[in-house]
Amino acid sequence: MLKFDINILWTLINLIIFFVLMKLFLFKPIKKTLDKRKELIEGQFKAAEDKEKKAGELQAEYQSQLSGVEDEKKAIIAEARNNAKGEYDKIVARANDDAVKIKQDAKKASELESEKARLAVKQEIAELAMQAATKVVEKEVSPETNKMLYDQFLNESSDK
Repeated sequence: MLKFDINILWTLINLIIFFVLMKLFLFKPIKKTLDKRKELIEGQFKAAEDKEKKAGELQAEYQSQLSGVEDEKKAIIAEARNNAKGEYDKIVARANDDAVKIKQDAKKASELESEKARLAVKQEIAELAMQAATKVVEKEVSPETNKMLYDQFLNESSDK
């Protein structure tokens, strides 16, 4: 039969007491320290995740701002080009108007000079005709005299 020894019983009781004491004084403080450490590490991981999430949000915000700046830059450049083209068109139109006015003024001046020259030639011809008429009246009129006066008139008018 099985013998039951009291030492085994005391050893078991000692082991149970030792286990309970170890649990109270050793395992609980170690578990408590490990739990605190675990909470600290989890808190650090959560803080890191929050910072990473915030960094991602900031990056997205900056990207959208950069996109907005790029669009604004393109709009400003397009507006500047339109303004420059409008100014260019105004300058070209003004230059064309000035050129047309200068041409018209030159044409008027040319016509005026031409008219003055025509009037001067007409007046000179009238004077020559008066001189010829005076000479004819002074002399006796004959066909030879007429021819001579006519030739003289032509020579004087061609000289002037």
